[in-house]
Amino acid sequence: MSNVINRPKWLLFLLLTSVILLSNYTLYHTQFYNPIPKGAVLGSLFDFIIIIPLLTYFIIIRKRYSLKYLGAIIFAGFATAYVIIPNQHLSDYPFLSYLLIISELLLLALEAYIAYKVLTKLPLLAREYRKLSLGNSFVLSNAKMAVELNFPDNKIVPILVTEFALFNYSLFSWKKKAVITNGTAFTYHKKSSGLALYIMLIHATAIESIGLHYLLHSWNVWISYILLLLNLYAILYFLAEIHAIRLTPFVLSETHLFLQTGFAKSMNLPLNKIKEINYFDGPKRFSRKELNEIYDARVPDMISGKPQFEILLHEPHTLHMLYGLKRKVSRIVLNVDDSYKFFNEISPLIK
Repeated sequence: MSNVINRPKWLLFLLLTSVILLSNYTLYHTQFYNPIPKGAVLGSLFDFIIIIPLLTYFIIIRKRYSLKYLGAIIFAGFATAYVIIPNQHLSDYPFLSYLLIISELLLLALEAYIAYKVLTKLPLLAREYRKLSLGNSFVLSNAKMAVELNFPDNKIVPILVTEFALFNYSLFSWKKKAVITNGTAFTYHKKSSGLALYIMLIHATAIESIGLHYLLHSWNVWISYILLLLNLYAILYFLAEIHAIRLTPFVLSETHLFLQTGFAKSMNLPLNKIKEINYFDGPKRFSRKELNEIYDARVPDMISGKPQFEILLHEPHTLHMLYGLKRKVSRIVLNVDDSYKFFNEISPLIK
């Protein structure tokens, strides 16, 4: 089963959680209920600590992700309760602070255990990563390969790998150039407005961050700082996308086609799994069902046109995404700057 959640389930989850959050916020921060009904705090805690984690499990986690993520959801429920429920109501239940402390300690213990395992193998990881980086400039895939050799089947380490790659691309790749020593490289961004689009998003996010921070600071200091941090993270993500697009061209070798679209998606495709490659002759837009089966290897474009090529596979192949997420696709659509050369070089290898 695919690890990607389809859009109706996402919408259902967002709708249900929004209703829960809005109803609880209305209860404590408006005059609709005055005085607050007795036992309302316990009901709110039940929503945040039981109901929302259960919704997350049945709609998102079940059969897709490890149950380890459920602990983080419960902890987030605690944090949400402390933000929405006023302190004068929480003070009637002193045991909550002990539950929160225990949850924090368990989370810290898990993080400390993971950090210990990583640190003990850090020199080996660094050597493997440097060795792989000599042959190409694919930070994320090199880090993944180095980690998989030392931490197979670990569900949390891919999250650390993603964060490492994000900060590496966004902060330490400004002067780097694309390096490819094995295969033929094909850029895919020079004839699109993808980089300009991300620069515009950075400017818009920076302006929004300043305005929202001052607007929300007078209402709730904690929420204003949380949103500020989220916006700063978004800016780092956009910077990572810009540098990843620049440093990760598509690479064609005699046996494989490696596709990494910016920072978020990648696929190492054996050529013997390709059924055929054709110039794309379909509609500009894809249906929801088609999008679930397609790897759209194009960069975001303000003037979006049709893809140049469509690759059909003999059988579904794994598409790797951020934080260790994966899904199966049976078609690939893509653009390259030198389309004539790309088609002429890949066609004989497929046949």
